[in-house]
Amino acid sequence: MWCVIQVVTGKEREMREACRERISKDVLKDCFVPLTVRLRKYRSEWRKVRLPLYPGYVFLVTDSPEALSLALSKVPGFHKLLKAENTILSLSIEEQMFLEKICDEDMVADLSVGYKDGDKITITSGPLVGLEGSIVRIDRHKRIATVNVTIFGRVTPTTMGLEVLNKNNDDNSKNT
Repeated sequence: MWCVIQVVTGKEREMREACRERISKDVLKDCFVPLTVRLRKYRSEWRKVRLPLYPGYVFLVTDSPEALSLALSKVPGFHKLLKAENTILSLSIEEQMFLEKICDEDMVADLSVGYKDGDKITITSGPLVGLEGSIVRIDRHKRIATVNVTIFGRVTPTTMGLEVLNKNNDDNSKNT
């Protein structure tokens, strides 16, 4: 089962490493921070950067959520294990499959590429292929798309990298 802990935003990688070091492999099968590849402009040059897909959250894989909860209490900086009415929340199989679909084996969602024709967006490559109907917002200047994803039974906006190419150009050169 995949459980999620809430941590201080910006400290996701540190908490992942602390969990890996301090929690037994019998209890913690895997620990990861899903990342997304986005484009950021530095000194007038676009560069790929990896940012947390869900800032402030670390995902933990375990067969024993109660033992995990006890082990987490001994990890410095641990903030909160997501629970509902004293029951540890875990992702459904569909939610896990969605994350596995959009991410590679290192849990990184790569940059998607597509084009816009009028009001219609078509994704030609990347994890957003087939999810065009879930895209609620595109910011072409920041080169991102916001997708509504269901996590723990509620809709959560998720920001991912999207390079929108101009369909009207024969060479599909990038818009700025």
